[in-house]
Amino acid sequence: SFAYVGAGYAGMQRNPGVVTIEGELEAAIVKAGGISDANAGDFGKVAWTRAARTDKGVSAVGQVIACRMVLEPEGMLERINEALPEKFEVFGIDRVTGGFNAKTMCDRRRYEYVIPTWAFDPSVGKAASAGVDAAVSASETFVFTEETRARVDAVLKNYCGTHNFHNYTVKVKPTDPQAKRYILSFDCSEPFEVDGEQFVRCTVLGQSFMLHQIRKLIGTMLAVVRGELTEDDQKFALLTSQFAPTPMAPELGLFLCECIYKAYNDKFGAVHGAMELSKYHDKVEAFKHKFVYTHIVNQEREEHTMRDWLRDVLQGGKHLRTAFDASIASSITAGETLDASRVGVRQKKRKNNASAAAETPDAPGAAAAGSSFAASMAAAAERAKVRRVTEPSADDRYHNNSRPPPAKSVNKEAPKPTTMIPLDEYSD
Repeated sequence: SFAYVGAGYAGMQRNPGVVTIEGELEAAIVKAGGISDANAGDFGKVAWTRAARTDKGVSAVGQVIACRMVLEPEGMLERINEALPEKFEVFGIDRVTGGFNAKTMCDRRRYEYVIPTWAFDPSVGKAASAGVDAAVSASETFVFTEETRARVDAVLKNYCGTHNFHNYTVKVKPTDPQAKRYILSFDCSEPFEVDGEQFVRCTVLGQSFMLHQIRKLIGTMLAVVRGELTEDDQKFALLTSQFAPTPMAPELGLFLCECIYKAYNDKFGAVHGAMELSKYHDKVEAFKHKFVYTHIVNQEREEHTMRDWLRDVLQGGKHLRTAFDASIASSITAGETLDASRVGVRQKKRKNNASAAAETPDAPGAAAAGSSFAASMAAAAERAKVRRVTEPSADDRYHNNSRPPPAKSVNKEAPKPTTMIPLDEYSD
């Protein structure tokens, strides 16, 4: 088990030509004598496996790798840590079974996303357009109340259960099996302070996650709580097979918290010892507070990562609203049947699936006749219809105004229809 601050690394997975977490760790193990020079650089020779891949800039305090290595002479852990940079630490080395695979035997993964409480203030994104000083002034008056925390919790709970998360990742089709994921829990903590700044932790526990999935879950939650989107928009993105432009939060704030091996521990824990991060609790908490949280605070102060994202991506919700209305209108036109009662329910726990299926509505684009979800979808489609009539400009199809619409074709042939560009192409 080990931890690192992801800044300066091109992700977890080893990649020739760039600095990665695995490259750094392997070099330290080789220097410490845990892997021979003859086997260095060939993960196949040492049966190297990783529990989870973290993206560029993403940190971890509970990452796990497995490999065949020499543990003699004593002091291997200390020698490895001596060879690692300051913001990189191995907590412990555990013996495991011969066929152990850090990825496939990992049952669940827990991530945290740390958010400054002022990010929930709708005025901050708008004030940021007037400059950093105005944004700071707006944030100083905001109070993160228990009511706000309960609101965040309610929105996060909508993600729990088994859903098709194709709109909460990139380059995954709604028909791809990998789009189906199971989230066990998603919670918001009480506010806490780091170096005078107030934050909350959003902690998600799931079996596995796709590329940028958690960042999109958080980005959409922020848009809903701030009022740029509604919970019905959030639910729509979980239910529809149409594209929905879910915003992607910055990588700053996200880190891998724990890799869990429950099935392995139940079977082999008594013989080989349990694979549990709790054994290193004090080391984990010390690293988290000394390096991870401090890095988040310092980078936000220096680079205004979250403030700029609130200003540039959410933009007061104008472009998000337009884009979601168009997606909802497409869903209704396609005759989709969307059951909003499925959202936020842990479907694997449902015992009476026949009863649940019987409650599924048959009205296209609606959760049930006269329901608030149906009314919300109809209203969105009507807004999209009005825009098509009153605002035929191509600019409306481009919901990120940092890039201009394409030049008009000089070809006499009928131009091809313009497609909507997803927000995430510009948010990273």
